[in-house]
Amino acid sequence: MKVFKFLPIAFAIVLGISSCGDENSTIGSSIVDTNIEIIVDSSFQKLITVESIPNDSVVGRTITQLIGRISIPGYGRLETDFLTQFMPASKFDTVGVDKLDSLILYLNYNAESFTGDSLAPMQLSVYPLDKDLKSPVYSGIDPTEYYNTQAAPVALTSYNASFLGLPDSLVELGYKMIRVKLPDAMAEQFYQKYKEDPVVFSSPSRFTQYFPGFYVKTSYGSGCVVNVQNTVMNLHYTKTTEIDGTDSTYTATQTLMAVTPEISTGNHIKLEIDPSIKNAIASGEVYLQAPAGLNVLIHFPTREIVQTFESAVGEGSSSLQGLVNSLTLTVPLKQLTDNSYNLEPPQFLLFIRKSELREFFEKKKLADNVNTFYAEYDSDTRKYDFTGLRPFINDIIEKKRSGTEISDADEEIVLVPVSVYSETVSSGSSYYYYSYNEQEVVTDIVPYVSAPSLALIDVANIKLQLTYSRQIRK
Repeated sequence: MKVFKFLPIAFAIVLGISSCGDENSTIGSSIVDTNIEIIVDSSFQKLITVESIPNDSVVGRTITQLIGRISIPGYGRLETDFLTQFMPASKFDTVGVDKLDSLILYLNYNAESFTGDSLAPMQLSVYPLDKDLKSPVYSGIDPTEYYNTQAAPVALTSYNASFLGLPDSLVELGYKMIRVKLPDAMAEQFYQKYKEDPVVFSSPSRFTQYFPGFYVKTSYGSGCVVNVQNTVMNLHYTKTTEIDGTDSTYTATQTLMAVTPEISTGNHIKLEIDPSIKNAIASGEVYLQAPAGLNVLIHFPTREIVQTFESAVGEGSSSLQGLVNSLTLTVPLKQLTDNSYNLEPPQFLLFIRKSELREFFEKKKLADNVNTFYAEYDSDTRKYDFTGLRPFINDIIEKKRSGTEISDADEEIVLVPVSVYSETVSSGSSYYYYSYNEQEVVTDIVPYVSAPSLALIDVANIKLQLTYSRQIRK
């Protein structure tokens, strides 16, 4: 469907300026006078084809750890555990320490950070790694390459995700911890090593040569997967301090190490996709699934879009000029027929060339809004809207005019479930007055591993719309 609109000259001039001002593009910059047509073309969506493709090994670029095992009808069977290094404390408390009481590994999560039955009895085991984790760590990693499978775990604990029985103070805070007591000998080992050679604890690289980390494995139970947001190792000890000439003995706690973005960590994920999904895909349905499940591959009609635009504006002709005003892609979802576990669609989707996907995550890139974009799921309209794809097509047009032909890679686009992290940046300035601004800045885009997630694409109602202006000289 094409819609043509003629604009008065005054408004056309404003349109030309505003359309060109949001990026460094020469396309359409000469539109300044006479008659202008605005064309809204939705015919390209007929050329789009989509399919589900495996996403069975994702980069573990997140400090989120999944632990547990669950079978979900209409989703599949998910088993998760993780391998991680630790960031050490650069300084230990050694003054007046009388006794090392315990070394505890705490896996902290909030009230809504689990999927499944909160009362399901689960057990995890902890194994020390015997060699350094090599970055990047993929979800398909083989843990047996990193620990002694014949050795007994150094610790294990049973747990459930329920908040029942917790003190009111912890319930009000909204978080819970899985508490794993580590061997007393390990506490003594770390403490004595610090006193002998504190340089070992001065950087993650030095520390991992001494202590490569842990493999935390689901060893018993099924029915629940927990999303751990914070992992720390705390030393509890007794110390004596002189206060007003009198010795005072008390217990203290220090965080000796923690999982942070600076170190290597990775979720080991095994997902057996439900046969019903496989059958539906074979029949033409298209699913998104996470973690480490299914992406959506789009045949994007890049060549046709460029050809249509250049034909309309008269490439190489002095009589016509034009500019791309917008390019939008809307991806709607169908309602899942069986969703007793209240599985949600991924919060964000990344739009990226398939050929660039691996490098994007391995090099910790952010969306540049030229080659890569992200869209947030709108639960009210049940769709993802990529409204800012104009720079994508403009960049391709400019490269084509410079001699770079459109390639198949420009038409193989994948939509990938991701998590987008941001922080608020504040700035202020003054001269004769003071101004204060706050801005949300994206700091990280990582594969979505927060929880089991599933979405069914409404293929028939995918929308792709190009809007462009062309000038007809008299």
